[in-house]
Amino acid sequence: MAESNHWRMQLNNYLQSNGGARSLTWEVAQSGPLHQPMWTAIAFIRGVEYGRSVGPSQNAVKEEAARQTLTALLQDRGMRF
Repeated sequence: MAESNHWRMQLNNYLQSNGGARSLTWEVAQSGPLHQPMWTAIAFIRGVEYGRSVGPSQNAVKEEAARQTLTALLQDRGMRF
């Protein structure tokens, strides 16, 4: 099993501590045949896209989109992650 950094949890914790817990929304869609689905996850903060990922695992694409979102939010604040 691949190492998980729990990006969704870290993103939620960050948003909660900065008053933006309700600003996160997700768009998750499945495409392709049922035996080989492809998932797309898009993370939005206040309606602005911050992260997007496509892949064969719904969990993995949400984790990657959360990673991208948290990284972008921290960069906006001038923090290194």
